[in-house]
Amino acid sequence: MNRFERSLGIRNLVCGSCNGCEHEMNALAGPDYDITALGWDIVASPRHADVITVTGPMTEAMEVPSQETVEAAARPRVIVAIGDCAVGTGAWSNDGSGAGTWLGAAVNVVGCPPSPAAIIDSLARAAKLL
Repeated sequence: MNRFERSLGIRNLVCGSCNGCEHEMNALAGPDYDITALGWDIVASPRHADVITVTGPMTEAMEVPSQETVEAAARPRVIVAIGDCAVGTGAWSNDGSGAGTWLGAAVNVVGCPPSPAAIIDSLARAAKLL
């Protein structure tokens, strides 16, 4: 990917995960992966996000807030399911009802948890969908 091909604002939405995926997401900002060198950044508000990453199986308490978060993001936007639980195949959501399936993720990243490199690849795929 060209270094300045597409900037991305990334908002991470936790929908009941065990925090393993969030741990790997945090590594994206560290010196080994440094997504800011790609022009990407994790943003605090969905209003600044191009991509919304979701983790976890989708708890009942997060159903409304997660939908409100997605609706607050400007269009176009892409939802990326991070980890097996969000995809619907994990230990906590093996019935296909992960946060990503619930919110209509366009890109899925499998793994429990997925590696930061796999997450970066998924974000690059998401950028091409914008």
